[in-house]
Amino acid sequence: MKRTLKQQAIFEFIVFIISIVLFNIIAAFVFTRIDFTKEERFSLSDASKNMAKELDDVVLFKIYLDGDFPAGFKRLRTATKELLDEFRAYSGGNIQYEFINPSANPDPKIRRDIFEQLSSQGLEPTNLQVQEEDGSTQKIIFPGALVSFAGRQVALPLLQGQAGLAPEEVLNNSVQNLEYGIASAIRNVTSVEKPMLAVLFGHGELDTLQMGDILADFRQMYNVRLISLPRSIPEDLTRFKAVIIAKPQTAFDEKDKFKLDQYLMNGGRILWVLDALNAEMDSMYEGNLLAFSKELNLDDQLFTYGIRLNQDLVQDLNCLPIPIITGRIEGKPQQQLLPWLYFPLIIPESNHPVVNNLDGIKGEFVSTIDTFKKEGIRTTVLLHTSAYTKVLKGPVRISLSMLGVQPNPEQFNKSKQPIAILSEGNYTSVFANRLTPSALAQIKFTDKSTKPGKMIVISDGDIIKNYVTKNDSLIYPLGYDRFTNQTFANKKFIQNAVDYLIDDSGLISVRSKEIKLRLLDKSKVKAQKLKWQLINMVLPILSVILFGMLYYRIRKRKYAA
Repeated sequence: MKRTLKQQAIFEFIVFIISIVLFNIIAAFVFTRIDFTKEERFSLSDASKNMAKELDDVVLFKIYLDGDFPAGFKRLRTATKELLDEFRAYSGGNIQYEFINPSANPDPKIRRDIFEQLSSQGLEPTNLQVQEEDGSTQKIIFPGALVSFAGRQVALPLLQGQAGLAPEEVLNNSVQNLEYGIASAIRNVTSVEKPMLAVLFGHGELDTLQMGDILADFRQMYNVRLISLPRSIPEDLTRFKAVIIAKPQTAFDEKDKFKLDQYLMNGGRILWVLDALNAEMDSMYEGNLLAFSKELNLDDQLFTYGIRLNQDLVQDLNCLPIPIITGRIEGKPQQQLLPWLYFPLIIPESNHPVVNNLDGIKGEFVSTIDTFKKEGIRTTVLLHTSAYTKVLKGPVRISLSMLGVQPNPEQFNKSKQPIAILSEGNYTSVFANRLTPSALAQIKFTDKSTKPGKMIVISDGDIIKNYVTKNDSLIYPLGYDRFTNQTFANKKFIQNAVDYLIDDSGLISVRSKEIKLRLLDKSKVKAQKLKWQLINMVLPILSVILFGMLYYRIRKRKYAA
């Protein structure tokens, strides 16, 4: 009997060893990972996996997020490391990383040189307040990474700042956007042939200084070309993945409309950044302005595609201030910042990848947009005004004198007016049934989409315009407001919009990934601290003791004979 039990034990041990060996052999050839989290926070999207698998050389991440940080930044560091491990697993080791503490050197001069070098390479510093035993100290950190491949390098910010959010929510949103940020950095640094992007001119659009900041960013990601639409032929646009029309001032003739129409019919992607009315702060004479229709001659074209840019302006109680002279002291003018209802602060609420988790966006003289149901076309509202909006039909007389008048909240009852629309699908040409047989015989014409196209229409031409100083033509970041000295999310919005139009891999959809923030209830933690300490310390020990006693009794009963 004893011999039989001994043989059985030996047999079970041999089977166990063989099973482990076989499991490891299979695991070496079959790659899989299991994510047990509800939000699948450790699972990469198919687009990210494919990108990682296609790497043929090492992409190096130098992450400047090492050192003594508060718990929130440690979480960001840990999440970054875990996600990079996922990318490295799918890349076959072609993703490598190292964490660096830029403040590690004790020499202040060397540290300052390192900080300046990181800033020049595109990493933005953050001033962090660290609590210590003898008080709090200020610490400069660079929550970002430098990504390099084959001699090329791009900067990757890891902290997604959002005004008005608690630090925990800011860090949580930063963790949510990690996969998209890492994947975008890999794509940008490894792309040999960048997608072609056209910025059209010929109708008084913004110049290269007024778009200088966003163009500098676009040139890192795309092959940007400035194209004169009137001088081009329809075939010229077909080589571009997307085209931008940025705040035109003069009317489009039928030839130019035809070129844009046929580009869209063949699967083109267009970013329309338009003003419905002529309204400029620089044009206000003695504090007064009459805003009238811009007459771009695009109404029929946009209407055919299911969109109407309304001839109006919105006033929004959620707005930005402008300075106004309120008096003089010793001959010097005294200024005060007062809310300017025509400069709405747009807070994105949609979870669409283009605007998900974006900070506030600065608007100037914004109009409303209507959409119409068209077969084969899907529209999505990306941005809208606040719940406290007033709509003024054009022409609109604008006066700075209204700054001294308290607005009546009852008049601001036009809630959430759309100001940015995404349109996708199969379009019908605005020139369908309009061309004569003789004209059709001379040109190549498509009356319906041969493949799906995309458009984003924004009813604020200034949303893509950066501030430029008059004296020395100094270009400020897009979204910078010189009156409040704040920088809003205009640049990120435009970047995301163009990225969505151009990207066919579905990578930008990762921006919609949501990781829920599960914070501990501090009052419950304080009240039940002792209870949970005992549960975590005593219960495991008791469990081991009980298991040992039970196991001993079972063995004793089994082998007693």
